[in-house]
Amino acid sequence: MRTIALSLTLLVLPVVPAGADNPAAASKIHKVFDIVRGKDKIGTDTIDIEHQKDTTTVKIKTDLSVKVMFIEAYRYEHSCDETWKNGLLISFKSRTNDNGTKHAVDVTAAPDKLSMDADGKHSDLPKTATPESLWGKDVIHQFDTFEPDTGKRLSIKVSDLGDEDLTLHGVVHKTHHYKIADTLTGEFARELWFDGDVLVRTKIIGSDNSVILSDLR
Repeated sequence: MRTIALSLTLLVLPVVPAGADNPAAASKIHKVFDIVRGKDKIGTDTIDIEHQKDTTTVKIKTDLSVKVMFIEAYRYEHSCDETWKNGLLISFKSRTNDNGTKHAVDVTAAPDKLSMDADGKHSDLPKTATPESLWGKDVIHQFDTFEPDTGKRLSIKVSDLGDEDLTLHGVVHKTHHYKIADTLTGEFARELWFDGDVLVRTKIIGSDNSVILSDLR
């Protein structure tokens, strides 16, 4: 059931987080998403983004619990911290508890590459690599990506599904709809709706074919 838990989270390089094109801009953004499976709320995604001059920091936290007959059948806890400078990732750290399986991913920048340690295994990534954490539209526009919770390398294909009116909490959003998936395995499949540059909904299909939505409050 791992696919139901990935957070919340087009071929353009490099990624330019919102606000990075204006070095004087300083702002803080706090967003909370409710994760719903069928009619049941099963968790939340929290995203905090801070822009300060040429640096953007992103903190993401996911807490998810699936219960069957009032008994917890699945738990997923994930937190990550990202730091970007001039549109490039300079540090990344995530800690994950995937139903009892622990993961730790640390990425640091060197002059010509990114250095990753994922669950005790070291690898080097291109300097333009990014986590597929999906906190902004530009973050999905990448060739070189990796899963935020495991560090697994991804080759993402993005399908543009066009404009769509989406009603959330009684408010109609003029959104653009995308579908993404890893080209090699078909995993990491999800649909995304953006209102401008703001993510408002993520949809994934669980291993039991249930529909899981993560909607912006």
